[in-house]
Amino acid sequence: MQSDDLQPFFEVFEDTPRQGPGSVETTRRALGLLPRWLRVDRVLDLGCGTGGSTLVLARETGAHVTAVDFHPPFLATLRANAEAAGLDQRITTLAADMADTTALGSDFDLLWAEGSAYSIGLENALQRWWPLLRSQGCLVLTELVWFVDDPSERARAFFADEYPDMCDEATRIEQARQAGYRLVDSFRLSAADWHAYYAGVERSLSAAIARRGQHPVHATLRREREIYEACGDEYGYVCLVLQRDE
Repeated sequence: MQSDDLQPFFEVFEDTPRQGPGSVETTRRALGLLPRWLRVDRVLDLGCGTGGSTLVLARETGAHVTAVDFHPPFLATLRANAEAAGLDQRITTLAADMADTTALGSDFDLLWAEGSAYSIGLENALQRWWPLLRSQGCLVLTELVWFVDDPSERARAFFADEYPDMCDEATRIEQARQAGYRLVDSFRLSAADWHAYYAGVERSLSAAIARRGQHPVHATLRREREIYEACGDEYGYVCLVLQRDE
């Protein structure tokens, strides 16, 4: 999309607590799967959005979190929320492209990417982000995958347009292995995470339409929800807890 095409999309998601399925409980669950010996002092949250996971990471780990997103209004919301939560001294925001690793730093203990890696291609993200980790550091990401071998035509047709690179869990895990990671653990996000996400999107969509009228982006977002309600047992997000394998 061109920047003008993205603006209606951003307007919807600037008003949602998360920009994809997830929850405080899911972020905590993933943190609980990290190796117990891993000391986490420096975290890089890639594609952080408005900071739904960032605040949890800062609070639960006590680490300093660098939160990266290329949309400044998301980061402004994150900073305001961090200050309100008393976490602003532990969070630094960075307006940058998460594919441009020269701008991101290095030697992080933990990389975090809830629902964001797909935007630059998962295999590309795995390769680009590996050098950002310290030896035996961890990468936690959530990725949209097929849960069934033969998805319905309705679901397949929708994602052929929206995410043509979508594949199954086993393929993503193998891609991570080939990129230099080992799998520590994994789990699938709950239906509750999806329902909470879509409830927030619908509230924001209704407000956006009332302000500016209908836009094709709004129709796509509502169609996405319809696909999930009809075919949500065929696909979903998996959380992969990965460790840099030396």
